[in-house]
Formats: sequence, structure tokens, C-alpha cells
Amino acid sequence: MEPFAPSVSADLGASKRRASGYATYAFAIMFSINFLNYMDRYVFTGASTTIGQELGLGLDQLGYIASAFLIVYTLGTLPFGIWADRTRRKNVVALCVAIWSLATALTALASNFIALFLSRMVLGIGEAGYYPAGTALLSDYYSRKKRAQIMSRWGVGSLIGLMVGFVLGGFIAGLGKGSWRLAFLISGVPGLLLAFLAWRLREPRRNEADEQEEAEAERLDRPREAEEAKAETSLVQVHLKSVMNALIYLWGGFIVGGIVSGLVLKNWGVALTFILIGLVLVVVIALLAIGGLLFVRRWQGGRLEGRAAVSGAGEPETASLEGREAASSAAPAEEGLSFSVPGRQLWRDFTSLLRIRSLVVLTLIQVFAFYAQGASVTFLPIYLHQKDTLGLTVAQSATLSGVVVVIAGIAGMIIGGYLADILNTFHPGARILVCGIGFLLCAPCFALAVTVHSTTAFMVFFFITAMLILLYNGPCTAAIQDTVPSALRASAVALALLLAHLLGDAFAPSLIGVLAQSFDPTHGGHFMHDVAGQDLRLALLVTCVPMLALAGLVGIFGARWMKGDVAAAQRADALARAQRSRAAMA
Repeated sequence: MEPFAPSVSADLGASKRRASGYATYAFAIMFSINFLNYMDRYVFTGASTTIGQELGLGLDQLGYIASAFLIVYTLGTLPFGIWADRTRRKNVVALCVAIWSLATALTALASNFIALFLSRMVLGIGEAGYYPAGTALLSDYYSRKKRAQIMSRWGVGSLIGLMVGFVLGGFIAGLGKGSWRLAFLISGVPGLLLAFLAWRLREPRRNEADEQEEAEAERLDRPREAEEAKAETSLVQVHLKSVMNALIYLWGGFIVGGIVSGLVLKNWGVALTFILIGLVLVVVIALLAIGGLLFVRRWQGGRLEGRAAVSGAGEPETASLEGREAASSAAPAEEGLSFSVPGRQLWRDFTSLLRIRSLVVLTLIQVFAFYAQGASVTFLPIYLHQKDTLGLTVAQSATLSGVVVVIAGIAGMIIGGYLADILNTFHPGARILVCGIGFLLCAPCFALAVTVHSTTAFMVFFFITAMLILLYNGPCTAAIQDTVPSALRASAVALALLLAHLLGDAFAPSLIGVLAQSFDPTHGGHFMHDVAGQDLRLALLVTCVPMLALAGLVGIFGARWMKGDVAAAQRADALARAQRSRAAMA
């Protein structure tokens, strides 16, 4: 019996509208689950200062608890990803949401380090299976053309969830002794409803959206060359619109971030500084964009003239090159489609995935980036609360951490999607290139944020850091889906997450906690008296900044392989379709 729902592409007229509407409904459910995913994850971080002091925990123990979640989450992604590629992905999502929701609610009963450690481990089991299955599921609702922006918008749910988790945890923990337990009940219960809605979703056929798009193009009899020529005639206009949208999000993010920072800190000088810096950046980027668009127009004219002059001259060599590329890369992709022997199949799947150079590059980027993200986010509210840094209250530090990270992150994610689309005209590896550029620029901003002593300067650099560190989200997720055959997308996400988390942020909170504790000559006295800011500053500075710089360099130098990997994935999907057609006819 076929375990997947049939394609909705039979009638490409009316059914296209129905499929688009249902894809929007599925996106709304997945967006809500992603929101809840990060809210449940970070409600503990928002309340960590109060929990640690009430239960007598040190910075190292808080780091161990954060690592407990990350380690289990990391190890669980691989088996769940393999399972998701061989069954209904919506069922995997529903089961995992139910598990992590129950684990979050039961955290309210914890009364010591061991209980918290175990509850966060179970949370990791639930969240491990959601992301690989959810990413592959969404990828089959939306085609390659829309995938980067859809993944960026989906990632916004994680940022909003992070913000709500920070604020909810910090606010409720500040109400009184033991009040933090209520935050876990509030954040855990709604997941059961979303688990049911996910279970009721329609399971799309593998690679369904891309096949629908190709079928529609054939139905309308639009040759590829005609589409390319049409796209080129409006290239400047499309880029102009994208640049304007990106600039609007950039300045809007600075305005909203400044207002929120001013309200929390009760210092309107911070808000004015944010707005002025945002305006300067917008003007500078707008001038650069105008020059870039003039170059695009000139390049476009030269390209069209060159194509007319050499029409057909380079076709034999191109075909020969494509043939050699197919011969060199088709074999791994074809091997990944074999489903005969389970043990041998798994080995073939993962060896073929590891031969995809773009996937290896994206995994390395995430290894370095996840370390910096996991370490900084875990200890950010604690850092802001220390008297030798900003000295904010527990509620203020949690609110400022969550809200500013979300505002800056949303702006960064959306700008990353637009930037990847613009650069894709000139560089086929633009999605990976955007990841590298963002992290390389982020490294010095992070260093300045943790070394300046002015509140206003810290907030500005912190905002820019948060924006740049999340620039990669949509382009990176879409690039993994684009460069991997559709039959292995969940496994690819699982493998990338396994290696990235295991080698990246799984042990980052523990390492930062141990380093900060070792920098403290009283071995814990600084944290109990809220003067551990210098200890955390040193621990973050000596580890996170080099990691961000390495992530940037790997992305910039590794973007060149994406074009060939996307072509190989498309050939593998075409071969799979042909095999299905022959099997159906037989």
C-alpha cells in the first residue's frame, strides 16, 4: 500500500489554487510548531538565573543542563531523520511535538539538578525528530523557487518563540519564589493541540511541488530559453524591489529595536542612537545598491549581445561538460535511491550524502556557528543581569535578550533571503555565500559587543550581531534541500544537525560554564553575588569570535560547489520519477 497521499497535480488549473491554499495552511501549523519548539526550549533560559539561585546551582551546572538537552537532541536527529525518510513525516512531527510538550510540562515538578537534567534530556528527544521531518515536509509543499524565502519565514517562528520563552520565563520567575514552575506548565500544554493538527495534515508526495512546477511549465508550453529571456528583461526591476524590501526591513528593525531597548532600559538616547545608525546604514547600502543595479543593467546588455553572437557555438562543449559532470556525480545520487537491503541502504545513503560537497560545507558552517549561538544565547540573560555588566533585573535581562534578538533576527533572516535571491543572479552558490558573508561580518561585531562598557554601545553591537548571526537561516536550510535528492532530504538535515550540534553547540554551554567558573577566583562566589560578568565575557570572547570567523571563511570559499550539486540532485530526482513511471506502467 502506498504510504503517501497522491499528487494534487492531476488538474493544474483549479487544483493549483487548492494546493496553494493547503500549503499555506500546512505552513501555518508548522510555523506554530516551530514557535512552540523554541518557546519550550528557551523558557528555561529566561528563568535560569532564578532557578539556579533557588536550587543552589552554579554556572557550570546550568551549562550541563543546557548541554543535556543539546546532546540528546543531537543524537536523536539521525534516527528520527532516517525514520522520516521512510514513513509519513507528519506522524513523526506529531509524535515529537507531543513528547517535548509533556517533557516541558513535567519540568515544573523538578526540585534538584538531577530532575532538571533528566527533564531537559527528554525535551531533546522530542525536539530531535521535529526539525528533519518538518523541513522535508515543508520542502514538498513549496518548489525550489520559493523555498529560500519560505524557510526564512518559517525560521521567524523560532525567533518569536525564543523571545516569548525568554520573556515568559523571566517575567514569571520574577513574580516570587517558585513561580518559575508555572512558566513550564503554560508553555507545555498547547503543544498537544498542535501535535493533533500535525497528525491530521496531508502527507505530500516526495518532490511534489517541484514536479508540479515542471508540469505546469510543460502544459503552458514555455521553453526554458523564453523564460530566461523574460526574466532577464525584468532583472533590474526585480532586484530593485528586493533591495527596497530589504532596506525597509533593515531600518524598521533598527527603529523597533531602538524603541524596545529604550523602553526596557528607560533610556531614550539608546533609541535615538539605534535610529540614526539604522538611517546611516540604509543610506550607505542604498548607494551601493544603486551602483550595483547600474552594473546589472550593463552586464545584462553585454550578456544578451554575447549570447546572440555565439548562439550555438558553445553547445557541444557544454554538453560534453554536462556529460562528464553527470558521470562523476550521478552514481552517488543513484546509490542513494536504492531501497533493497536496509543495512546496505543506510550505508549507501550516508556515503552518498557525504559526497555532496555543498552539504559538507553547510555542515561545517553550522558546526562553528552553532557553537557561538548556543554559548551566547544560553548565558545572555545571566550576562546582562550581572552588576559588573549592565546590572539589569531578571525580568529586564530576559525581556531585552528575547525581544532584541527576535527583532534583529527577523530582520536578518528576511534580509538573508532577499540577499541570496539577488546574488543568485551572478553566483550559483549565492545561498552558501550569504551564510559566509554574514558570519564573517558577525565576528568583529560580537567581539565589540562583549568588550564595550557603554550600555548604548553594547545594545547597538548586540543588535547588529544578532542580525548577522541569523542571516544564514533561510539560505542555509534551502541550500541543503536544493543540493540533496528529495528522497534523502530528511536524512540530510538529520546528518547535518547531528554533526553540527555534536561538534558545535552540544558542549558549548558546558564549556562556557566551566571556563567562566575557572576564571572566577572564588569558584562560584561571583555568580551567587551577581558579579560574574567579567568571567562570562572572557569565556565568550576567546571561543565564540574565532568560531564565527571560521564559519564565514568556510562559507565564502565553499560556495563554488553548489551549482554542480544542485544539478546532480535534479538528475537523481528525474531518475526516480522515471523509475516510478516504469513501475506504474508495469
